[in-house]
Amino acid sequence: MTEGLSGSFPVVIPYVGIFLRDHWEQITTEPWWVAYSWDLPSLLRVQESLMEKLDLDWVEVGLCPSKRWREGHAVKEREGRLFLEDLLSGESEEIRRPPIGGEKATWIHRTLVKSSEDVETYVPVEDHEVLIGNGSLDHVAALVERFGREKFIVAHVSAPLWASYHYLGFRGTLVSLFKAPRLVDYLLERLTLNALERLRAYAQAGVDGVWIEDCLCSANEISLGHFERFALPYAGRLVSEVRRLGMKSIYYLCGDPRDRLEKITELGPDAISLEESKKGFEIDIAWVDAIVRERACLFGNLDAIGLLPNAGRKELEREIKRQLEVGRRSGRFVMSLGSPVTPGTTVGRVREYVEMTRLLGRVESRS
Repeated sequence: MTEGLSGSFPVVIPYVGIFLRDHWEQITTEPWWVAYSWDLPSLLRVQESLMEKLDLDWVEVGLCPSKRWREGHAVKEREGRLFLEDLLSGESEEIRRPPIGGEKATWIHRTLVKSSEDVETYVPVEDHEVLIGNGSLDHVAALVERFGREKFIVAHVSAPLWASYHYLGFRGTLVSLFKAPRLVDYLLERLTLNALERLRAYAQAGVDGVWIEDCLCSANEISLGHFERFALPYAGRLVSEVRRLGMKSIYYLCGDPRDRLEKITELGPDAISLEESKKGFEIDIAWVDAIVRERACLFGNLDAIGLLPNAGRKELEREIKRQLEVGRRSGRFVMSLGSPVTPGTTVGRVREYVEMTRLLGRVESRS
C-alpha cells in the first residue's frame, strides 16, 4: 500500500470501528452486542458485510479477549435488558449499546498514576507469546485468513505519550511534563514496552501495517520541546520496531503539526496521516507534500466533518481530484479522510467517495 500507485490510488477511511458503531444497522443484521460477546464467526460476518458495503482497501484489526474468556462469557437477555454473564461464577454486568457519536471520555479528569509503583500496577507488560498463546490474536488471525490476500491488514497502536493521558488525565499529563518528568518517563517506558509486545504479536499474526496514533501531542497542546523530549523518542522506537518486523508504519498526528512535521518525517515512518483544517489551524495537503518531499507515503486529509457529508457531487469530486494531483507528484499516496466519518454521513456517501476516488485515479492514470 505504501509502495505507491498500482493502476489507481488506494482508498480508505480512518477509524472504521467508529463508522461501524454509528452505522451498525446500515451495515449488518448481526446484533450490536456481538461486539461484547466476542463471537468470532458473527464478527467475521460483520466485517464481510462492511467490506461488501464500502469496499475499502484495508481491514482494521485489534486484539480480542482470550479464548478462555470468550468461552466463559455470554450475553443473556433478562426482562428486556442485556447482561454479559460469567458462565462460571454466574456474575453478570448489564451492557448498553454505545450511543451514536460516542460518549464523553471519563479518563480526562482521572489520575491513576502518582508513583512508579502505580505504573507497575496499572501498566503490566504483556509478552507477545502469551497474547498469541491465550487466543488474544484469534480475531486478527481470522481476518488475516479471510482478507489478507486482497486487502491491507492494519492494526492500531497508541503512541506512548498519547496513551499516558489515560493514566494521568489531561491536566495531570500536562502538569507532570513540568513537575514530574521522571515519573512520565517511567510510564512512557512501560507503555512503550507494552506496545512493542503488541507489535510483535501482530507481526506473527500476519498484519501488514500499524496505525500509530498520537493525540493531544500537537502544537495545540504541548511545546515543540516537550514533543521532542516525551513524544518523538518513544514513538520512534515503535516506528523502528514496525520496520524491523517487516510491517509498514502509519504515523497519525491529531492536531496542528506546523512546527513538528519535519521532526515526524525524520522519524522515518512509512506513511504520515494528518487531520483536515479545523480548530483554528490549517493543514493543506500540498503544504504537507512540500515538507515531506517523498520521504513518506502521504495519506489524504479530505474534510470528513464539513465536506464529506454536505458537499455536492461536483464539489466532492473537485477536492478528491485536487488531493490525487498532489499524490501523483510523488507517486506515494493513499486517499483518506482527516477524521473519522461523522454519524450523519450516510453509507452511500462513503461508498460514493470510494468509487469516485477509484474512478478519478484510473482516469488520470490513463491520461
